[in-house]
Amino acid sequence: MISEQLSKIRKLHKLTMKEVAEAIGISLSAYQKYENGTRDVSTATLSKLADFYHVTTDYLLRRETGEPEIIDQLASEFNMTALEKKILDNYLSLPKNIRTDLMEFLHKSVKEVQEETNND
Repeated sequence: MISEQLSKIRKLHKLTMKEVAEAIGISLSAYQKYENGTRDVSTATLSKLADFYHVTTDYLLRRETGEPEIIDQLASEFNMTALEKKILDNYLSLPKNIRTDLMEFLHKSVKEVQEETNND
């Protein structure tokens, strides 16, 4: 159900209903009705939500595409554990700017540790 998917992705991004509503240009009460399942999401709003979260409309609608999810493909190819798969899935669901910041943080941390190791 789309209402459950909207709630799930919003919470995953640690956003309030008000923040999402403002970001896509709708009223808070309209968004609340989408998440509560008391109002159908228009095609235009569905597209805005997909763009906002950087996902497909099929993802929001929880529709099967007939193809394995990219996460499942990667997990199989690299023999990932359930934890590794969950970390990758959560990383890919982050907004692009947050993923970029996270990668910069990780690169900086690795560089600092390498420099400390080289100085020992």
